[in-house]
Amino acid sequence: MATQKLNLTRDQLATFLKNQEQIKQFERLFQIADEVSPSSDTQGISIEASNAGAAANDALAQIVSLAKDAAINSGNADQKAVQALDSIGRMANALEMLALAPVRNNVELAHDVNGILPLANLPASVRSNQVLTWLSM
Repeated sequence: MATQKLNLTRDQLATFLKNQEQIKQFERLFQIADEVSPSSDTQGISIEASNAGAAANDALAQIVSLAKDAAINSGNADQKAVQALDSIGRMANALEMLALAPVRNNVELAHDVNGILPLANLPASVRSNQVLTWLSM
C-alpha cells in the first residue's frame, strides 16, 4: 500500500494558519510524516524488529541460565553453611566437655629437674621444691 505525499502549498496552509512560523512547523511535520511513512523502509524496520526480538530472546535465555546457576550456587552455599554450623556445634560441645572434665596432671615427673634422680626416692618437701623449680623455668 503506497502512501501519497501531501503536496500542500504555502498559500493553502495560510488559509487556516495564522502566521509564517506555523506554516514552517506544518511543513516540518509533513516532512517527518513522509520520512516515517510505511512505504519508506518497512523491510528495514521489519528486519530490525526481528533482530531486536532475537536479541531479547537471547537475553531472556541468558537470564534463565544465570538464575539456574545462582540457585545451584545458593544451594551449595547453604549446604556449606549448615556443615560449618554443625562443626561449630561439635567444637562447642567438645570445649564444654573439656571445661567440665576433672583437672588431672597429665605430666608425670619420674625424675628430678635435672633428670637424674627418680622423684619417688626423694622426700615430699624436696619433690615439691623440685616441681616448683621445674615449673618456674
